[in-house]
Amino acid sequence: MINILSSGVKDPSGDFVEVERKSGQDNLAWIRENIKDAADQTVLVMVGGRSETSFRLRLAQSHVRSDLMPSYWSHVIMLDKFEDDFGATKIHEISLEPREGFGFPVAENGVQTGKLRQYARRSEYPNIAVLNVPAKFSDVTAALDKFKKQRAVLDAVDLIVQWLAYVWGVARTANPLLDGLGVPSSAMLEIVIGACGFDLTPGLESRSSCPEAIWQAARWWHEYYAGQAKAGLTGAYTTPHQIK
Repeated sequence: MINILSSGVKDPSGDFVEVERKSGQDNLAWIRENIKDAADQTVLVMVGGRSETSFRLRLAQSHVRSDLMPSYWSHVIMLDKFEDDFGATKIHEISLEPREGFGFPVAENGVQTGKLRQYARRSEYPNIAVLNVPAKFSDVTAALDKFKKQRAVLDAVDLIVQWLAYVWGVARTANPLLDGLGVPSSAMLEIVIGACGFDLTPGLESRSSCPEAIWQAARWWHEYYAGQAKAGLTGAYTTPHQIK
């Protein structure tokens, strides 16, 4: 069992809204349209993929949902400063399907960089969300630099190994979330954003963070943030793909 709290609110946040893609629109165009331009902002992008790895991740997070249905989401990334060629925008993540392979992840505590265009295809990533986080990007990146050198805070390399064993069905490997081991990219972002004073998943212990918990925070924990006189998560989403 996963110890997750419910927010108790009746209505979802009005600042995190559903925006369907236009006909023929790819993920890059949709993301760009739904980002609020602001100086020194932190922007997260969540995706729900169709690959075998994405399926296993979405299924694993059913334990975080009250209805035990698979999550819409498989992964979360953080954008760097936007490039004029938006697809070339740098991203920070810990993917279980890195395009360039894992290499030797120890030196960076598993953190990877890439380009946003690798998530452009709506056929591969039908579910997409943009989250504006009320934390200065310069502060978050400073915390990320420290995270890369401090495995004692969170050993993301261990999370990668644990989750790969589960995703690949190695021996009797159980769902890591049931042992409080978060999905790597979510857990990393929870730690670095939390170091800047913002709780990304109020309903779940930070080391157990996952995309589903971030989704729930954006939709249902707005009164929690308001009660602390803090801005909450804002943004947009579209979720045409469900696993039933």
